[in-house]
Amino acid sequence: MTLDASPFAHRESGASLVSALLLVAVMASMSMMLAGELRVAMRRSANMDGRDQAYWYALGAREYASGLIANAMREPATALRPDAGWLQSAREFPIERGVLTGRIADGNNCFNINGLVVDEGQGLLVADATQRGRFERLMSALGVPATEAGRIAAEASDWIDSDNRPLPGGGEDERYAGLATPYRTGNTLMAESGELLALASMTPTLYRLIEPHVCARPVAAPLPLNINTMTGDDWPLLVAVFDGALGRVAVEGILLSRPAAGFANAEAFWTLEPVQALTPDASLREAVGVDTRYFDVTVDVLHDGQSYRLEAVFEWRGGTTLHRLTQRYGYAQ
Repeated sequence: MTLDASPFAHRESGASLVSALLLVAVMASMSMMLAGELRVAMRRSANMDGRDQAYWYALGAREYASGLIANAMREPATALRPDAGWLQSAREFPIERGVLTGRIADGNNCFNINGLVVDEGQGLLVADATQRGRFERLMSALGVPATEAGRIAAEASDWIDSDNRPLPGGGEDERYAGLATPYRTGNTLMAESGELLALASMTPTLYRLIEPHVCARPVAAPLPLNINTMTGDDWPLLVAVFDGALGRVAVEGILLSRPAAGFANAEAFWTLEPVQALTPDASLREAVGVDTRYFDVTVDVLHDGQSYRLEAVFEWRGGTTLHRLTQRYGYAQ
């Protein structure tokens, strides 16, 4: 008697078909996954290429700006006039698949956070009460409540000075040691003004308010403001320097009444009736002049729909000598 094998053959054939379909499904799934990863890799590579291309555009603009500054500072009296072209507005240049915008600003016209201390030698940094008071008045002029302004000024001084004794309203290491992520105060000069965000009382909202008017220069001393290159937006700086004796309206009036060529020298400014009436002492006279040592260069690059920013600080040391002190580059906020 012969057995019929067809049922077994059909079963084996069906199992083979199911296995083949499963294999095809698995291969299709892997292909889709690999294709997705390839698309992500290609997009990532394209983004990196775009970022690199924007970076080189920004570097070119930075070098162009530094060349303009060095060339202009051959004649400081001409370069540092109120009507100097570099002060008026940003320069815009078309680039492939985008646009580049560059700005140069007087880097002396800001409140140097590191001026909150005095260098006593041997690395000893001591808090300066005069500058702490001016920092408070700057923040108050910008709308920061007096109590918060006082705390922030004291905390910033404690953050930089060398000792471990907190000022009234300030805070040393113990103020930050109990936080969820503990840290210590710097006890040295700030590298950038963004370090203010580490202070216990500083918030992102308050920092955005004061950021345009503060800076961190590598010197433990206040920066003399250049009265000839100050703009109308710089009025809070003068209010702070004058210890609140002159308000916004008076300060803006002084800036608007400047000679077109600027003040020939600092003494010409101090002979103005509004400031002469303040009987300025030597300390106050040192706070405002007609010279500039630092320059801020900002380059914004819009390339392939992405925005990038380069920020650099240059120091002029006389003649055509220009030194780049700092630089930051990344996606624009």
